[in-house]
Amino acid sequence: MNITIKSHHVNITGALKEYAHKKVEKILKFFDNIQDVIIELDIRDNSDEDSRQFAAGILHASQTVLRAEEASRDMYASIDMVCEKLAQQLKKHKEKLRDHNRKAAVAVKGDKDITAPKSTSSAEFDEDDLYIAKPMEIDEAADILTERKTPFLMFRNIQSEEINVVYPLGKGKIGLIEP
Repeated sequence: MNITIKSHHVNITGALKEYAHKKVEKILKFFDNIQDVIIELDIRDNSDEDSRQFAAGILHASQTVLRAEEASRDMYASIDMVCEKLAQQLKKHKEKLRDHNRKAAVAVKGDKDITAPKSTSSAEFDEDDLYIAKPMEIDEAADILTERKTPFLMFRNIQSEEINVVYPLGKGKIGLIEP
């Protein structure tokens, strides 16, 4: 993950840059698939002293780009508020993905025609390709399944702590087997 701190009309001190990095790193705990974060700092030329210290954040994650802006009397406070807004947006995005995947999994699970995945080709897969021990979300497992192009993937569901299996249904859809 790449963190970039940019400035306009501001000389970034080491302490300010380190502070921004620490605040952004705290956001990482909310989502695993963050590609990069850009924080832009600026001192605006306006008469209102309470909104001169401006901070903006742009966060690129899988399936989304999030943006937040804040201005205050203090640059540190502006960075705090931007990072808080990005964290809230990221939590909402993660919930949205989780809800979407749960609905898809329930639809597949509720279907009476669930069958074992058909054998793909005569390709051989070793055990490491078919099982991941690290607990993860259903959408993460589906992404890995799509990347590896295996006939199925076993993983530990982060919510239930149970072993689940995802498999391709065709046409970009993924099946889920839960205990």
